[in-house]
Amino acid sequence: MLLSNQKRLKIKEIIRRISLDKEVSLEERIYVEKYAKHCSSISIWLKKANSIRRHGVQNAVSINGLLQSLGIDGLDEENHFNPNKDDISDWFGSSPDWIKRS
Repeated sequence: MLLSNQKRLKIKEIIRRISLDKEVSLEERIYVEKYAKHCSSISIWLKKANSIRRHGVQNAVSINGLLQSLGIDGLDEENHFNPNKDDISDWFGSSPDWIKRS
Protein backbone atom coordinates (compact mmCIF):
# COMPACT_ATOMS: atom_id res chain seq x y z
CA MET A 1 0.00 0.00 0.00
CA LEU A 2 1.47 3.30 -1.08
CA LEU A 3 0.92 6.28 1.14
CA SER A 4 1.41 9.89 0.31
CA ASN A 5 3.94 11.67 2.45
CA GLN A 6 1.14 13.72 3.99
CA LYS A 7 -0.83 10.61 5.06
CA ARG A 8 2.30 8.92 6.43
CA LEU A 9 3.17 11.99 8.50
CA LYS A 10 -0.42 12.24 9.78
CA ILE A 11 -0.38 8.57 10.81
CA LYS A 12 3.03 8.91 12.50
CA GLU A 13 1.82 11.96 14.45
CA ILE A 14 -1.27 10.11 15.70
CA ILE A 15 0.83 7.10 16.65
CA ARG A 16 3.35 9.35 18.45
CA ARG A 17 0.52 10.78 20.56
CA ILE A 18 -0.71 7.26 21.33
CA SER A 19 2.77 6.29 22.59
CA LEU A 20 2.85 9.38 24.82
CA ASP A 21 -0.68 8.62 26.12
CA LYS A 22 -1.91 11.96 24.75
CA GLU A 23 -5.45 12.60 23.57
CA VAL A 24 -6.38 10.89 20.30
CA SER A 25 -9.87 11.27 18.87
CA LEU A 26 -11.98 8.29 17.86
CA GLU A 27 -11.82 9.43 14.23
CA GLU A 28 -8.02 9.50 14.37
CA ARG A 29 -7.89 6.05 15.95
CA ILE A 30 -10.20 4.65 13.26
CA TYR A 31 -8.06 6.32 10.58
CA VAL A 32 -4.88 4.65 11.87
CA GLU A 33 -6.56 1.26 12.40
CA LYS A 34 -7.85 1.33 8.81
CA TYR A 35 -4.30 1.61 7.48
CA ALA A 36 -2.85 -0.79 10.09
CA LYS A 37 -5.15 -3.56 8.84
CA HIS A 38 -3.62 -3.35 5.37
CA CYS A 39 -0.03 -2.27 6.00
CA SER A 40 2.35 -4.28 8.16
CA SER A 41 4.61 -1.29 8.84
CA ILE A 42 1.78 0.78 10.26
CA SER A 43 0.54 -2.19 12.26
CA ILE A 44 3.99 -2.57 13.86
CA TRP A 45 4.25 1.18 14.55
CA LEU A 46 0.87 1.00 16.31
CA LYS A 47 1.83 -2.06 18.36
CA LYS A 48 5.08 -0.40 19.44
CA ALA A 49 3.22 2.77 20.43
CA ASN A 50 0.69 0.81 22.48
CA SER A 51 3.48 -1.12 24.17
CA ILE A 52 5.34 2.08 25.04
CA ARG A 53 2.13 3.63 26.35
CA ARG A 54 1.43 0.64 28.61
CA HIS A 55 4.94 -0.31 29.74
CA GLY A 56 7.21 2.65 29.01
CA VAL A 57 10.32 2.35 26.86
CA GLN A 58 12.04 -0.94 27.66
CA ASN A 59 15.81 -1.45 27.92
CA ALA A 60 16.98 -2.17 24.37
CA VAL A 61 19.30 -5.02 25.46
CA SER A 62 16.59 -6.89 27.40
CA ILE A 63 14.15 -9.44 25.99
CA ASN A 64 11.33 -7.00 26.71
CA GLY A 65 13.18 -4.35 24.70
CA LEU A 66 13.53 -6.78 21.81
CA LEU A 67 9.83 -7.67 21.93
CA GLN A 68 8.90 -4.00 22.05
CA SER A 69 11.23 -3.03 19.19
CA LEU A 70 9.76 -5.76 16.98
CA GLY A 71 6.18 -4.82 17.85
CA ILE A 72 5.48 -8.28 19.25
CA ASP A 73 2.92 -8.86 21.99
CA GLY A 74 4.42 -10.52 25.00
CA LEU A 75 5.11 -7.96 27.69
CA ASP A 76 1.73 -8.73 29.24
CA GLU A 77 1.46 -12.15 30.92
CA GLU A 78 -1.93 -12.80 29.28
CA ASN A 79 -0.32 -12.53 25.83
CA HIS A 80 2.15 -15.36 26.46
CA PHE A 81 1.54 -18.62 24.62
CA ASN A 82 1.02 -21.58 26.94
CA PRO A 83 1.23 -24.86 24.98
CA ASN A 84 -0.54 -26.70 27.81
CA LYS A 85 -3.63 -24.49 27.62
CA ASP A 86 -3.58 -22.66 24.28
CA ASP A 87 -4.21 -23.85 20.75
CA ILE A 88 -1.66 -22.28 18.40
CA SER A 89 -4.28 -21.53 15.71
CA ASP A 90 -6.48 -19.74 18.27
CA TRP A 91 -3.49 -17.85 19.64
CA PHE A 92 -2.66 -16.47 16.17
CA GLY A 93 -6.36 -15.84 15.50
CA SER A 94 -6.18 -12.29 16.82
CA SER A 95 -3.26 -11.42 14.55
CA PRO A 96 -3.60 -8.68 11.93
CA ASP A 97 -4.96 -9.71 8.55
CA TRP A 98 -1.54 -9.43 6.89
CA ILE A 99 -0.18 -12.19 9.19
CA LYS A 100 -3.15 -14.47 8.59
CA ARG A 101 -2.55 -14.20 4.83
CA SER A 102 1.09 -15.30 5.20
